[in-house]
Amino acid sequence: MQPQTETVPLTLDGQDQSPTPLPFLDDIGTEAVVTDENAEVLAPQKTDWTSIYVAASLSFVGAVQFSLFFASLWPYLQIIDPTATEQFFGTIISLYSLGTMLASPIVGIWANKIKSSVPALEMGLFLMLIGNVVYFLTPVLPIPVSNKYIILTARVITGMGSANVSLLKAYSATASTGGDRSKAIAYVTGGLAFGMTMGPAFQLLFTPLGTTGWVISENIKINIYTAPAILGCLFNILGFYLVRTHFVEKHIGIPDKAHKEKHGKLPPYDKLAIAVCYLTRFCQMFIVCNLEGIGTPLAMTMFAWDRPTVVRNVAIAQGIKAVLSLATYIAYIKFNLGRKMNSQKTMFICLAGLVLFHLVTYSWPFLPGRMVTYNNNDVLLANGTELVGCNTDHLSWCYNTTAVNPWIFYAGYIVIIALSFSNINIALNTLFSKIIGPRQQAAQQGFLQLAGGSARFLGPVLITFIYVEVGPRWIWNIELAVVGGTLLLWILLKHRMVPLDVPEAFAHFQDQDDPDLVRNSKRKKKIEVVA
Repeated sequence: MQPQTETVPLTLDGQDQSPTPLPFLDDIGTEAVVTDENAEVLAPQKTDWTSIYVAASLSFVGAVQFSLFFASLWPYLQIIDPTATEQFFGTIISLYSLGTMLASPIVGIWANKIKSSVPALEMGLFLMLIGNVVYFLTPVLPIPVSNKYIILTARVITGMGSANVSLLKAYSATASTGGDRSKAIAYVTGGLAFGMTMGPAFQLLFTPLGTTGWVISENIKINIYTAPAILGCLFNILGFYLVRTHFVEKHIGIPDKAHKEKHGKLPPYDKLAIAVCYLTRFCQMFIVCNLEGIGTPLAMTMFAWDRPTVVRNVAIAQGIKAVLSLATYIAYIKFNLGRKMNSQKTMFICLAGLVLFHLVTYSWPFLPGRMVTYNNNDVLLANGTELVGCNTDHLSWCYNTTAVNPWIFYAGYIVIIALSFSNINIALNTLFSKIIGPRQQAAQQGFLQLAGGSARFLGPVLITFIYVEVGPRWIWNIELAVVGGTLLLWILLKHRMVPLDVPEAFAHFQDQDDPDLVRNSKRKKKIEVVA
């Protein structure tokens, strides 16, 4: 007697459907087929790539709001408010991240509750638009506070809006089939990382404007410092258009209510493994954010570059770094490397790369380079002419800190940081979603974003204080300790940094050829043989 074939209602476009059995699904290459003891057959599912492309574009829009101002914010602050210090500059970066950090879990829980990301996405775009408008209009706003506090407020508002990128990462994991998941995540995390690395590179577009630019009124100018805010507004408007016209939510990568009622709940995910992922995100953002946060002041001091030069050179470095990052994401997407490369091994290599960068660019005492120095008396005698180098009356470490070769520094930054950062973005987010399993992930992604936001919040304040008090060596010491400790945890807990082991009835929500899943299966078989 032949076993009875049943179909399970599936959620497609938000509606339950009951497809007819398709006995020849294996012949058409679908991944959404599973047979259990009842010979259950599920209808084929396809990833809606249009929505994934839109999600990738929106993640770029959100991420670029953070890095777009790195090269120009510090010199702009010095012009519109001379009372701004390096510590205050670090505070601005930190509070931007505090806004992201606090808003990320909220929007994740909100999206899970209403089972839709659209309202939170639109709210985030609106906040980022407002933040950029306030930034641009700072010199003329009738607010009785120093301009530096208006800039601070504008960046906090923008930071709160950029929290919506956590929703997009969660969406990429739940809106794709098992076989497409790593590729979909590569699109969205690629947009995220590319936005972070490409932001300062856009500054090159505004370099010809100079400090004068186009004069709209006495205090309103579109120049090298304010043009990023205009570009940010245009990106936000583009984001609104994409959400309203092209973004359609389809969560085909998670079981619907009927499936869970028939087969029970998924097993709980490994909370320790998730905690390691949170720590790793903190480590990644701590390193990258600190390097970008102090990059401009450090370059002006160590390499004796004036303001226009540092804006140009940092923008060039970021541009080349962005190209390498883009090449990495294109390789993942074009060759579907997520189905060929083990995420755990990728994390080992990338974390080791971050250690190598700090060793290569460390201000070792035996280096021959010495910094150009000046003092406050030289500033008075300069009569308004910008002096370059290290101010010995402001920084006590000018004489005992060796200067790293700028070519070596930026070669390491461009190559090692670009490749490590982009690969961590893909491997960590991919493995994170697999550890959680085929379930709603917006809240967990929100907390992952919180972990990165906490690094952005704590890092700049701590690092700029250390930079002023004792110099770059201790910054490198702290960062080496953070990344070294993270790498050690991955080595010690490698047996737990694996995809969720799901029952057979849920297996079709995973890619059975996934290198992370295959390796874990082989490891379990070895353990069973030994036992």
